[in-house]
Amino acid sequence: MVISAPHRTPPGQGLWALLVGLLLALVSATALASDLTASVDRTQVGQGESLTLTLRYEGQALGDPDFSDLSRDFEILSTQRQSHLSLGTGSNSSSTEWRLTLMPRGPGQRVIPSFRFKGEISDAFAITVSDTPPKVDGRQPLFVETELDRDTAHEGEQVLLTLRLHSALPLASLGAPELEVAGARVVRVHENQYQRTVEGVNYTVVEITYALFAEKPGRLAIPALRFSGEVPDRRDPFGTFGGSLFSQGRKPVTVSSSPRVLDVEPRPSHIPAEAWLPSKGLSIAQRWSREPDQWVVGEPVTRSLIISAQGLEGSRLPSLQPAAGDGYKVYPDQPRVEDDTSATGVIGTRIESVAIVPTRPGTLTLPEVRLSWWDTVSGKTRETRLAPVTVEVAAAPSSPDTVPPAAPSGAGPADTAAPSAGVSPWIPWLALSNLISLVLAVLFAILWWRRRPGDLTAAPGVDSGASAADSQAEQAAFHRVRDCPKGQLAELRAAILQWARLHGGNHQLKTLDDVVTLTGEKALARHFSDLDNHLYGGRAGAPDQAAIVELLARARQRRQTRADNSVLPPLYPAARD
Repeated sequence: MVISAPHRTPPGQGLWALLVGLLLALVSATALASDLTASVDRTQVGQGESLTLTLRYEGQALGDPDFSDLSRDFEILSTQRQSHLSLGTGSNSSSTEWRLTLMPRGPGQRVIPSFRFKGEISDAFAITVSDTPPKVDGRQPLFVETELDRDTAHEGEQVLLTLRLHSALPLASLGAPELEVAGARVVRVHENQYQRTVEGVNYTVVEITYALFAEKPGRLAIPALRFSGEVPDRRDPFGTFGGSLFSQGRKPVTVSSSPRVLDVEPRPSHIPAEAWLPSKGLSIAQRWSREPDQWVVGEPVTRSLIISAQGLEGSRLPSLQPAAGDGYKVYPDQPRVEDDTSATGVIGTRIESVAIVPTRPGTLTLPEVRLSWWDTVSGKTRETRLAPVTVEVAAAPSSPDTVPPAAPSGAGPADTAAPSAGVSPWIPWLALSNLISLVLAVLFAILWWRRRPGDLTAAPGVDSGASAADSQAEQAAFHRVRDCPKGQLAELRAAILQWARLHGGNHQLKTLDDVVTLTGEKALARHFSDLDNHLYGGRAGAPDQAAIVELLARARQRRQTRADNSVLPPLYPAARD
């Protein structure tokens, strides 16, 4: 984004500009009509507002005037050229016109100089630029509201910047550069379009929300963001016939948001940098691949810890991996970090899965999990905890309760090679049982691996912590769709896409058409079309949220039924009576 530096007006230049303008106006009033005329749509503008300069030459022109003198006080946003030719009985006429969209370089008195072309000289104009942003009211056809949800924040704390572009005219080719704020991370979290009436004028509003995270204390300068587009040109003589050859009946327009300043405070001194977690709300949940009352020595159980924080990126959340303890070992998996966005900002999530393997029977206690964080609402330190977990572990069925007696100390090499009276006779059977268990485990792993591609939820009977965590995340995402308040269609649309990515195991899924293809519910296409038309097309009549939820639930049920029908037959069928 290019930000023009304000131009400093030397003392006395404002008075000089006014005198020059008045003198030239007096000369032009007493002189003969010139073949080169200049005009502006207004001589008083607010900060961040553009104006239009029109230069007209009576005749055909092969070149262009020299506009370089404008760059001292103005930035030239766009230049358009039109040629007009009129053929009539007895007289022919032609003219050439240039239209320049200008942005003043800061407040104060600015001068549009005279231009020379084909021996003719145009008039000069004095432009007054106010040092205050334009007033927001219903009399303007195009304006931007700039809103910060707070004026003061701590470093690393989320601040929401919302820009609302209001247009009372049909606006085309809308564009804006990416917002860049020096000293802060910027995340574009939400975009919406809707209709609004201000003082009796109907506006189409394009709303864009950014989450800002200041990286250090001090004053954070948020620059203005310039929007550009095209609106119908009422002065175009050919506009009623679909546009002229050059302008197509439209003219460029620009409008800017208001710059803001955010006061950034340092984090509290008693909180170290690695423990600084500013959030509106932080929660910790846990999921088990097997209930805590069904543990057996040697059999792994997967525990997934799910940390979610409002207004905090997932990459900022710390690890909560537990260490091994008395009677168990741990084998951590790679954590999964995600960021979800909405009109309320960023919701960061960190999912950590760890396999816990009991090493002895009896009572095991997993310690509590605790995490301290800074509550940005109350301005206080809070702590979220998971209570300790106590588990009763059963002995492995294939393990003996007692250790077999050792061979007699006087036994020689020949005695140790063959079974003797001092060796328990079930040792060969134990070895055979272990061999059979190993073969069955390999076969079971091969069958599970062949069933794995494309299936987000593990098949019943497979102990997979990642699959359990994915299933829980998918279920939570569907609940957000189901419980979305009626009328909050932008949040509903975002929740549907988030659920579909988890349901299909495809994080590249981007459109509602992809959701129709994924679920196979063709009836969703009509409802999704109503949803987008209401959100972005300005059409009346909201989509049927209940029907959308019902169709998505049917797709989930159909997939679950397929998973249930594909369960592997048991390795040891139960004996029938």
